[in-house]
Formats: sequence, C-alpha cells, structure tokens
Amino acid sequence: FFAGASAFTSPSNNVQRVGTQLFERKPFITGNWKLNPQTKEEAIELATDIASSVTPSSPDTALFVPFPFIETVQKICGDKITVGAEMCTPEASGAFTGGINALMLKSIGVEWVLAGHSERRTIMKESDEYINAQCRSLIDNDM
Repeated sequence: FFAGASAFTSPSNNVQRVGTQLFERKPFITGNWKLNPQTKEEAIELATDIASSVTPSSPDTALFVPFPFIETVQKICGDKITVGAEMCTPEASGAFTGGINALMLKSIGVEWVLAGHSERRTIMKESDEYINAQCRSLIDNDM
C-alpha cells in the first residue's frame, strides 16, 4: 500500500489520499557534521557557506555540529538554520566525565539533539534503554 510513498511528493492517481497533513509539510533537511571539521576556522567557513545557500524558499534546515562549535555556528546561521547537538547524556548531573546533558545544551539555545544514531549504537554500544533515557531527558527539558 505504501510502496513508493514519499512525504514530499503527491500521491499517485491510483492511491487514495488519507486525511493527513503529511503531504503538505515543508521539506526538512539536516546535516550531521560528525567528527568534522577539525578547527573553529573550518567550522566558520563551512557554516558560512551553508548559511549563504539557504534562501526563504529552501527546505527547513538544521545542522547538528560538534559541541565546541555550537555557539559559533548558531551566531553564523542566525534564524536561517536550526543548530543542534550531535548527542547528549541522559544523566542530569554526576560523575560523568565529558558528559553534556540536555539542560547544558538548552542553556546555550539548543532545541534539537540527535539520539539513537546508528553509528553510536554500533560503535559506542548505545542500547535501546540508553537511547530511551536520552529521549526522556530531552522531553523532560522541552527539547
């Protein structure tokens, strides 16, 4: 029934449209920088290039960038692009060296955070329970 369906195309003539706004949504595109770029200067250049290509007719756009570059990229992108974090720890506080929690991210204006990324599931062995805890922390912080 849903073979060949896409949220961004109109249904074909032989598929009956169900009462939904899914087909009316504005497209949304994101980019996850992963462990790139290597320096703040490179982050500035990349963010500037991306932000300059976004126009009012562009899809809604978000970038998920490494922690050290979040505030710099936010300043460059302004309201044109949403800037999010690539992950957060589910813990609110405690002895979690290097951990960054949802409230820390929210305090610098981050509203979106990736959780459950396949690479982290595989490489870091993040379980369904861990990802659920991340999501619950984000929801609890209105993110």
